Amino acid sequence: MKVTIETPEGVVWMRNTETGEGVASKGYMKDGTQQKIIDVLESALSQAKGESLCWDNSDGMCGDDSGMDADHDGG
Repeated sequence: MKVTIETPEGVVWMRNTETGEGVASKGYMKDGTQQKIIDVLESALSQAKGESLCWDNSDGMCGDDSGMDADHDGG
């Protein structure tokens, strides 16, 4: 699986678990980009965990998934 974080300027971070490839920059520590990358990854992880819990919910309390957009990037 491949995870990519993009800004309007292009790809700023990428990790491919199948190939071990990745994209990053040491400069991101200085300009604050690294923390933004961590924040967006944590947000995506939280969303994915919530979706997993919701879709596993047998009593339907989370509602249906008709409003879910699989391509939504949160940004």
